[in-house]
Amino acid sequence: MMKEGKGHSVVWVFIGLVSCFILTLPHTALAEDLGHAVIEGHVVDANGDAIAGAVITAREQQTGFKRSTTTDRSGRYRFVALPPGAYVVRAAFAGFNTWEYTNINVRSGQTMRRDFRLEPGRIVETIDVRGNDLLAVDTSRTVVGLTLSSDEIEDVPLNGRDPLDLVYLLASTQAPPFETLDLGDPATRDSMASSPQEAALFSVSGGRAYSNNITIDGFDNNDDRLARERTRLSLEAIEEVQIITNQFAAEYGRASGGRINFRTRGGSNYFHGAAFYSFQDESVNANSFFRNARGQSRLPFQRRETGGRFSGPLRRDRLFFFGAYERRDEPDTDAIFALLPVNSQLNPRYPLEQAPTGRPFVRDGVEVALFEDDVRASGQRSFVFGRLDYQPTSRHTLFLRFDQMWSDRLRSREQGATLRSALQNRQRNSSATSLQHNWELSANTINQLRFQYSALRPRQTQSDLRPGVIVGNSHGLDFTTFGEFANGFITGASSFPEMRAERRFQFADALSWRRGAHSLKFGADVMHLRSATTQLHLFYGFYNFPSFGEFAASRPSRFRQRIGEPEQLILNNIIGVFAQDEWRWRPNFTLSFGLRYDTETLLKQDKTNFGPRLAFAWDPFRSGKTALRGGFGVFYNRVLLRSFEDFAVESRILEVDLGDAPGATGPIEAIQRISGFPHVFPHDSQDPVLAGLIRPILDTRSLSPGLRLPYSVQASLGVEREISKNFVVEVNYVFNRTLRLWRDQNINAPIPPPGGLIEFLLCPPLGYPGIVVLADGRTAFDNRARQITNVNMGFVQFDLSDQRFRDVGRGTSGTRIFGLNALPSSTSTTNPIFAALNAVRHWRPNPMLGEIEQLVSDGRAIYHGLSIGLSKRFSRESYLSLSYTLSKLIDDVTLNTHSPMDEFNFRLERSLGTTDARHRFVLRGRGTLPSFLGRFEISPILAIVSGRPFNITTNGQDRNLNDNFTDRPHFHGTAPIRFIPPGDTAASEAAAALFTLSTIGSNGTLGRNAGRGPSNAWLNVRVSRRFQLTERGRLRPWVDVYNAFNRANFIMNSFYGPLDTRFQQSVFLQPRGSRKPRTIELGMRLEF
Repeated sequence: MMKEGKGHSVVWVFIGLVSCFILTLPHTALAEDLGHAVIEGHVVDANGDAIAGAVITAREQQTGFKRSTTTDRSGRYRFVALPPGAYVVRAAFAGFNTWEYTNINVRSGQTMRRDFRLEPGRIVETIDVRGNDLLAVDTSRTVVGLTLSSDEIEDVPLNGRDPLDLVYLLASTQAPPFETLDLGDPATRDSMASSPQEAALFSVSGGRAYSNNITIDGFDNNDDRLARERTRLSLEAIEEVQIITNQFAAEYGRASGGRINFRTRGGSNYFHGAAFYSFQDESVNANSFFRNARGQSRLPFQRRETGGRFSGPLRRDRLFFFGAYERRDEPDTDAIFALLPVNSQLNPRYPLEQAPTGRPFVRDGVEVALFEDDVRASGQRSFVFGRLDYQPTSRHTLFLRFDQMWSDRLRSREQGATLRSALQNRQRNSSATSLQHNWELSANTINQLRFQYSALRPRQTQSDLRPGVIVGNSHGLDFTTFGEFANGFITGASSFPEMRAERRFQFADALSWRRGAHSLKFGADVMHLRSATTQLHLFYGFYNFPSFGEFAASRPSRFRQRIGEPEQLILNNIIGVFAQDEWRWRPNFTLSFGLRYDTETLLKQDKTNFGPRLAFAWDPFRSGKTALRGGFGVFYNRVLLRSFEDFAVESRILEVDLGDAPGATGPIEAIQRISGFPHVFPHDSQDPVLAGLIRPILDTRSLSPGLRLPYSVQASLGVEREISKNFVVEVNYVFNRTLRLWRDQNINAPIPPPGGLIEFLLCPPLGYPGIVVLADGRTAFDNRARQITNVNMGFVQFDLSDQRFRDVGRGTSGTRIFGLNALPSSTSTTNPIFAALNAVRHWRPNPMLGEIEQLVSDGRAIYHGLSIGLSKRFSRESYLSLSYTLSKLIDDVTLNTHSPMDEFNFRLERSLGTTDARHRFVLRGRGTLPSFLGRFEISPILAIVSGRPFNITTNGQDRNLNDNFTDRPHFHGTAPIRFIPPGDTAASEAAAALFTLSTIGSNGTLGRNAGRGPSNAWLNVRVSRRFQLTERGRLRPWVDVYNAFNRANFIMNSFYGPLDTRFQQSVFLQPRGSRKPRTIELGMRLEF
């Protein structure tokens, strides 16, 4: 925790400077507010002369909310901080007719202009503007993004009803790295890199996928540990969704990427309600690509979603209520492919519950068979929402909001070889209570005070608490063309049991003034976070067996266990202060500028996070039909709690790691102290049985003293033009340069000596510890104490052969020679990489330890994007929107836990980013068929995305001996590396022949993300029909078809190389996962 003093003094100095600036500014007004709306205009008489002192009244038609003001000397008026809605705006002046506009619909962040021309008289003239200017250009807007109303949201074919999926309606949004969204074939999950917990949800305009800020009514809705949302709102509770790709208001921080804000529904003077029911069933869906290829039927799948909303007045024009409820029941299926011993009592000390179902054969001297199991995995999610809106006077408005979510789901650890008893039950409970008070101190002054308390309690547990066991390959499967054969199994406490209790308090206050041509707003946002996490991973012990024979004989190759206090507590104070001014320099030119300061007490040394912001909006022709926009800003991200927790939190956790791997705390034979497998050590670090076998876990992890918050420098330039009535074209260029990205660095990697590691291994110098001279005059590594490999051979040498090992002589006078061009083996005594790592350990800064991970912040990324948008409104109910983005992303870090191939040449990581989809096109719309075709409403979404880069690695082989498993092979071809369609065995084998592994002790020459994956395209369509039951009641059945043409959309994350026994060359560069096939949903909605 940061102590009061120098760190906090920076904050108070900044607030003082802002206050002085405010007090010396003679003319101030309200700045752009993305959570509210603005209505402004000009009042003139019949001759065009300004009318000063005219009374302007704005009244919201549903709630009766009313605000009044008078025109200034130039006849101008402006209402700011208005709740979005449908308004009546009236202009009155003594001796003149009264004019009013009705049905002025304004959205969050929108500035609507309405001018009045008053003539002498005493009548009231009304103009209904419903349907007019549905796509009017907002010439004062400086942000770039998209706002969707509840009417638009309800017509979107949205599989799963997840409102966050709406961000993909923008072509500048990309899926996160290692995506598993809508995975259609669970049986292939274990062949793909599973998505790390901080891979997050989506990337906006080149920002990191974990750098978005998700808010509800402006309140925080982030899970900072997993870089995702705290809760998922029901669509029933959402009035508007704002997706801001680039916004330059200093008021908004805690994100170097996009900002997504959900504005919730409230009550009104009228009772309204709705109820819905929808379902999906595998019987009407298509089969997935890979299950079809294997001749397997569809996996069982059902989804039932029910819910509704109800709202109305408790006191007319004063007090309103709104409530919503939604529940999802989704008994999904996990497909298990494992190889099990025929005899479930093969090891009576660890009996298995399942028996194999396939044809028996012998492996490792044990009779085994394939085990296939489709596990019905229960899943439920419920959401409750309530809101009260209160208007005690015209100057005060308040709302109180509450939301609660419960979810419960049974899932594996993304490994198809995980047996049923090891599946995890994942629960996630979240709640929040929010209060907001808007106070109009005067016609020129408004204060907004906000408070929120939120709690989050996720749990991941499993029923089998025996020590975790992996037999054979932990990935579980070997692959052939369209076929899979299991290679082992996983059971016991093999996952990551975890429990977390998070509490967050948020206080925010913003004060605004309005007068003249200037706009100013300043305030602060303070959060206190308390997060207590209990991580039980490895606390139950974990055994690795390289083969079934070793499992039968209770001879593990590795054992790990953690001991101590598993709860880790994080306390963090998050502080942001800002000041911003919006200057209407000319009636057609708006200049916005500001400064924001962000700090978090977890990073005590990071106290210089000042973010300047500058933006402009210009209507060059003064027509209200063209807007030129540009902006620049510096945006800071927030602390990623999982990484920080893993690297920096003071902990009493210790670890036991027995085996032959470098950095092991002891030999595997030490398990005999506890009578061997499947026992575990006592959970008492002072127990004598642990003597010499235990170490603090923080000995191998640390936080860089120079760790700082990541930040991005963003700029945009664009133009929006109304081509004709309700037809708008918008073009924007976006630049995003992100700096100080977090990554994992091994500060204890062997430092290559002069001449390199290969030369050292072939001819070790006598001055190096443990070097002896053999009878033939050659030097060798002394192994008489089994320092290099755990075999009874006195010496070890290396050569450039591709033979794993060969022995010359026997016993303590013999020599084992390892080949540096050989493949590794699963047995440490025959693995040349293990032997080489032990041989070079004295080149480490600390030879007594293996890898020491340190979290550093030196990663970079740069993005250029050109977005084109066309929107046409045919009527209030019909529209067509097209969005296209051409972009390029270059970076050197994929995630905050990214490890480079070469610790001493980080530049080798610079390449196209994993989320670099060069082209993305989205077409969406809504229309109604003519009467003779049934007046069905059609709402399509067509998305086309070009292929993304994928990384080709060496199957986890640490060829360059730096403890990282991100090595890449050599590539001997010249053509670009592209994916190969599934089933093309000849192409895969030809491609595999172009790759070779590097010599142990050196790097491969292939660059990062050198492959390019397949493009994806899908068409989602909703067909619905409205039936009017009563004056206010209507029934609306619908059919949603997702991926209507059943296109096989393949997913390629990081890719394992061709030279490995698990993944045969016959499927090299072929996709191993696909998105969901054609899926149909039926539903019905009743509104009243």
